[in-house]
Amino acid sequence: MAKLPVSLSKAMNAWKEVSSNADQPASIVLAGDLDLVGIAQEKFSVGGTVPATWVGPIAELSHFSGAEGEILLVLVGSETESEVFSALEKVAPKGGAVVAVKGEGETEERFRRPWKGCIRVDFRDDASGWSRVFAACTQLGGDRIVGLGRRYPVLRGAAAQRVISRTAGQNALIGVAFMLPGADMPVMTLNQLKMVLYLAGIYGQEISFDRAIELAGIVALGFGFRGLARRIVSQIPGFGWIYKGIVGYAATIGVGMAAVKYFELGAPASTRKAIEMAGSLRH
Repeated sequence: MAKLPVSLSKAMNAWKEVSSNADQPASIVLAGDLDLVGIAQEKFSVGGTVPATWVGPIAELSHFSGAEGEILLVLVGSETESEVFSALEKVAPKGGAVVAVKGEGETEERFRRPWKGCIRVDFRDDASGWSRVFAACTQLGGDRIVGLGRRYPVLRGAAAQRVISRTAGQNALIGVAFMLPGADMPVMTLNQLKMVLYLAGIYGQEISFDRAIELAGIVALGFGFRGLARRIVSQIPGFGWIYKGIVGYAATIGVGMAAVKYFELGAPASTRKAIEMAGSLRH
């Protein structure tokens, strides 16, 4: 396994951080139109836990404060939307709220945030519509995103994409910020290690320290991009820093995609095979 440019103590701290976040409880509570709630129960419970259901008039949602890590998902038609927001404004659920408004025509691709901790999304009862609902739930997951993936396997794809995109964005900024050749690699690699640990947790894998060291082999893929970044920087004086950010982003996406493939298969093989799988993504 390739030697990582991070200290053992930093790797241990990364493991402790992810393990701590993975232990935080996370759940979904459904409310709203009973037919849509019934469909949502089926969607969320596939291979996992059946979400709790809040039953009562929409106006009484103003009494639902919830708990930390408890995301309220309200599914309604457009005719009830204003009543839902009027009720939620009065309470602001602790774990956040997703309001999914079912439309008959084309749906909007973008989410809207009426206020912090609340996401409004248009959807239809089809694959793309539910994908938007799942993505909105994982956006509110924060550090509890591992718990959501473990409890509701249907959220794993959206949760993984969230973690990968967030880490890739961080590494793009790191690539731009560090001017000395190679100075960015320890920070990027540590971020990638944490990302892979989060992905392992999301897909129900054990997050032990031994496991962290084993999975670090996947992160070694990032070194293959270091030489590319240096060549680009040397050939484009004055603008190489832009490409360093691009390479940092792309390398992290590659590592994340390889890890997801590995965990989707249940991590059945050796880490060496996972690294080979990751390397195939560069070509």
